[in-house]
Amino acid sequence: MTHALKYGENPQQQGSIVIADASTDPLGLGRFSTTDCQSISARMATMGWVNLKDLHRGLEAISRVAAAYEVNLGAVPEIAILIEHGNPCGAAAGRGENALQLAIDSGFRASFGSFMVTNVPLDDMTAYHLRQWMVADRPFAGIAAPLISPKAESYFQRKKGHCNLLVNPALGKLGLASLKTEPKVHTIRGATLTTTANTFVPTFPNHWDTSLKADMCLAWGICAVSASNAITLVKDQILIANACGQQERATASEVAVLQAKRAGRAAQIRGAAAVSDSFFPFADGLDVLARRHVRAIFATHGSVNDQVVADHAKSFGVELFTVPDTDGRIFAGH
Repeated sequence: MTHALKYGENPQQQGSIVIADASTDPLGLGRFSTTDCQSISARMATMGWVNLKDLHRGLEAISRVAAAYEVNLGAVPEIAILIEHGNPCGAAAGRGENALQLAIDSGFRASFGSFMVTNVPLDDMTAYHLRQWMVADRPFAGIAAPLISPKAESYFQRKKGHCNLLVNPALGKLGLASLKTEPKVHTIRGATLTTTANTFVPTFPNHWDTSLKADMCLAWGICAVSASNAITLVKDQILIANACGQQERATASEVAVLQAKRAGRAAQIRGAAAVSDSFFPFADGLDVLARRHVRAIFATHGSVNDQVVADHAKSFGVELFTVPDTDGRIFAGH
């Protein structure tokens, strides 16, 4: 059945959606419901194209973050991710319900109108706390969680529009098995493109301590779903910067530093985990991060300049951990 959306990609465009009710994906759209247990189809008239694309990207992000934690640390913590215009703009992990507050704080300027995806159940008290952490003029476009108290409907009302509260218990059981395995399909003019799913999850070095592995898990999962080229920085399981959609990798590194400065987080770059969604073709991009003393960098290798880049990282005392580009490249958003 085709459902009309509130609007298409922009308010002046019309949009519609066909929900695959027969999908067996636990995180498939048809598995979500409203806080009063209505089918997700009942919410389509209040949702737009961007809302649904942001929800999708949030589900991809939280699934990858959870998978990385399971593979590297054996357990999945509390995770909250904010998506704005298709890319993560705030994220945090661990610390119980405070992961929600830290995710908001990490991208407060961009959180207005964002879509939050979390594995934290929003019972009465947690939903109330969440509303306090979002000041009056910073409402969400939507929230997806494993449980949302019906009282939250009143907490997240917006002056205009609607905060779409979506419930799916599968969000409380995230891990490696949550990764999307179906092929990705995209239409272009006169053709349809199909690509197999990217289910790669890195295993970080055994000598890394728990805190570094945890930061890398969050940074890698965020970077993996952000429009390339992307550089992602995380410190203490809080997103510091997510510089994505750049055409050149050194520029992405510079934008990441600028984002951190504008957010008042420049000092947190020291000791941070950094992730690049592919290899550094030259040492200049890595140089931007190394000179600010990030602790470690995850990237791929496959460039003719791999050794030059590795030597440059070593000269700054920054650990560069790479995997083959043919296995670990995580370009997204194309």
